[in-house]
Amino acid sequence: MQQLTIQNLKALSKIDGQALFIDTPLPSTPLKTQQWEQTFCTLFDLTATNQEWGADRYQVTLSNGSFSCMLFIEWLCEAIWLEPIGSNENAQDLYDYLFDET
Repeated sequence: MQQLTIQNLKALSKIDGQALFIDTPLPSTPLKTQQWEQTFCTLFDLTATNQEWGADRYQVTLSNGSFSCMLFIEWLCEAIWLEPIGSNENAQDLYDYLFDET
């Protein structure tokens, strides 16, 4: 698995509608999924809550106190993406927050 860095994630990220997709290989096990999430949270100073596992999807709420989003990892469609939470938020705001593009 490719090492997660802010620079790598920025290069692999693409906005599509209200979602920010990260085009990177999916974690191969539940443990690697948790490690991926922990690394992502550390890189962006986020806290993970409300982790939920489904048959082919993992989702978790990420927040920093003033900004929240959902992280989805889905093996069926082989995708990782983030969706902002809140009616005033959008995928561009999420991208700008993560990659300091303001």
